[in-house]
Amino acid sequence: MVWFYLLTKNISKVIELYRHPVKSFTPERRDELRVSNGKIEGDRVLAFRFADKGAPDDFSWQKKHNFVALVNTPGISRLEMIFDTDSRILSLKLGRELLVSGSIDLEEDRSDLSQGVSEFVSSLEINPLVGHPERLPLNLIGDGRQALFHDSEIGGVTLYSSESLAALQASVGTDLDGRRFRTNVVISGVEAWEELSWNGRLIIGDGEYEIEKTVTRCLATHVNPVDGYRDHEIMKSLIEANQLKLPTFAIRMKPLNDDTVIRIGDVVSPM
Repeated sequence: MVWFYLLTKNISKVIELYRHPVKSFTPERRDELRVSNGKIEGDRVLAFRFADKGAPDDFSWQKKHNFVALVNTPGISRLEMIFDTDSRILSLKLGRELLVSGSIDLEEDRSDLSQGVSEFVSSLEINPLVGHPERLPLNLIGDGRQALFHDSEIGGVTLYSSESLAALQASVGTDLDGRRFRTNVVISGVEAWEELSWNGRLIIGDGEYEIEKTVTRCLATHVNPVDGYRDHEIMKSLIEANQLKLPTFAIRMKPLNDDTVIRIGDVVSPM
């Protein structure tokens, strides 16, 4: 009987991994993510903050509404933001056009990068800069190493299942790009919405994680991650799809190991 159970039990595995070097900008698809000090290395290590929310050398955590973010500037999804962690070069492209590129270690380059983002954001129909001169100039903040700019100060690792995304798509009646949820780990091999009921601890590969909470979603999820338009009322759709009181998608986990790696294909085991 035990042998039969092991053969028939679904085995959930990691199928996609993402990190987001610049808050609210382009996600990077990865084959592995290194986790240290409770956060994913290279995730949310840079951000563009309004001038009236702190000095350029102030890298303290703040709420997302103090930054250029998808919640207030949906059109930034049209930009491709590339950060090379080795060369320390940050580049911004719009289609095939390179808008600006520079080293985050040089003050002049950081200023140029901030100006480039400011000009692009100001050109968008929906943006938080027009009528708010106190928010300019934007400041590129972060050292490119410390993961400081998550929506929650505690950071953590987020996870959802492909089955939950499929259930949401079926409810909405169209395909949805999962990157709109800005999540780190995508798994497969569970029932739709199953991960939202997990509690306690979770094993992913060789690492152990404490499940802290489900993730309540905001207006940022309405944004198509390719064209930058708000194309679906995802918050309302989530409540209809999973019957929860709040728009909920994914869980947040606290890493319990000092240093570990999550890889594509890792087995995911609730404890």
